Amino acid sequence: MEGDHALKIAITGANEFLGSFLCEYFYSAGHEVIAVGKQKLPPPDLKFSAYQQTDLLNPFPAFDADACIHAATYHSETAAYPELFLHHVEGTLNVVEAAKHCSHLVFISSSSVYEFGIHPVKETDARIEAKLSDYGETKLLAEEVLSYEIPASQKRLILRPRVIYGIGDNFFLPKLFDLVKDGTIFSPVDKNIKTSLTHIENIAYAIGLFFRQKEAESLQIYNVADESVYLLTDTIREILSAIEDHPLHVVHVPLKPLSAIDKLYSKLHFIKKLHPAILDAIHQNSVLDLHCIQKGLHYKPGRNFQNSVAEIAGWIKSMGGKKAYLQQLSAS
Repeated sequence: MEGDHALKIAITGANEFLGSFLCEYFYSAGHEVIAVGKQKLPPPDLKFSAYQQTDLLNPFPAFDADACIHAATYHSETAAYPELFLHHVEGTLNVVEAAKHCSHLVFISSSSVYEFGIHPVKETDARIEAKLSDYGETKLLAEEVLSYEIPASQKRLILRPRVIYGIGDNFFLPKLFDLVKDGTIFSPVDKNIKTSLTHIENIAYAIGLFFRQKEAESLQIYNVADESVYLLTDTIREILSAIEDHPLHVVHVPLKPLSAIDKLYSKLHFIKKLHPAILDAIHQNSVLDLHCIQKGLHYKPGRNFQNSVAEIAGWIKSMGGKKAYLQQLSAS
């Protein structure tokens, strides 16, 4: 595994935003990629060496691979706790068992394992006793699966990104589009709220650094994000204005008391579509401390929002614009 020689890598979630990107990233880098997905067939434009249809909720044979990246996740705003537990915890148990012969195992967790506050959160701040969403709690429980019975020949990495973005995004951008009406951004975010964001390429970069480590602890846990910290309102305005091809005005919508939305903004029904967990997450700073990954992996990411916004806007326009993009999402 040391050095830059080609690896055989099994990657779960091959039909999802992150998993499909990682398949193409490592395939293009010269590695042999086993794309693992639940669907019978992979997306027609996905780059991979082999495709393996697998339901992660059921035990399955061990991967014939040097490394495994468990990137599959379960994004659902209506899922009950048992369903999230099944996908995140039970599914991860099955992946860990199937990766038992791999020398390296990577799990993509989430910054939802934190209860954010004024200061940047460190890896040690994740606590099951904290006030977490069901998504965050089950992700943290899934992390615990990786901390047990680590084979002597295996190294494990847990990464905690904050709002993954980039070309191919099918989660973050639709939430932002919900905020726009008649050329105005109705933002529930205070103008002073700061956040970390994680460009999708920076996740792949961090994994590559892990694969090339000459010496490593059996389990490493790192926050992963762009080096920059962003003002969330400015970020929203910049990306949406780039996609619309003209500057958009921002109107701040008060979240509390919630009755204000009903009384003063009754026509802004699209604001009220935002999931309570999302509303809760954007009323305070959500910044990740990156000291551990910078020290442990010598992490110096090259991608950030400033050098990516034009690229993302161009991708949306190449699809026919915002409307065509949303129609394609609804059809998938």
